[in-house]
Amino acid sequence: MTEEEDFIEFKIIDDRKYSKDHLWYQKLESDDETGDLYKIGISDFLQAELGDMIRVVLAQQSNVDEYDEFNDEDEGSDQVGTGAKDAGASGHEVLEGDTLATIRTSNGRHVIYAPVSCHVVELNGEVEDSPELVNEDSYGDGWLMNIRPDELDEEDLLTPDEYLEYLYEV
Repeated sequence: MTEEEDFIEFKIIDDRKYSKDHLWYQKLESDDETGDLYKIGISDFLQAELGDMIRVVLAQQSNVDEYDEFNDEDEGSDQVGTGAKDAGASGHEVLEGDTLATIRTSNGRHVIYAPVSCHVVELNGEVEDSPELVNEDSYGDGWLMNIRPDELDEEDLLTPDEYLEYLYEV
């Protein structure tokens, strides 16, 4: 392996916060009654590291317990996303550590776990239909879902500079 092959090209967007598990957070609204609403997705670093997206399965109320167990038999499934999916007025509850998404890539399978307990308000079904959106535009059309965390201390999230510094350490 040449030294050049060890480099991963990626970008970090300034208007986001990041977690150490390589998710980005964009605050969409702050409401005293319903809580903060965040759009989340995987960082460009993680998508570059994972490789070409083949399939993305997002948590849905009907399959929260079983979708993280999908395997190669599911590859031929007729399940088709239909754009952004509303998960209900307050969304369905996902507990910290539950599976939010399962991603099949050219390099294997990657599971994204909920970093905090939250309500999933909206799913981006477009990434289920076209998983390559995550590779092409992880900070735009490749977003995964909108969530309302039960408790999220923004101080626990990293600024773009802190995230870059964290990546140098890993």
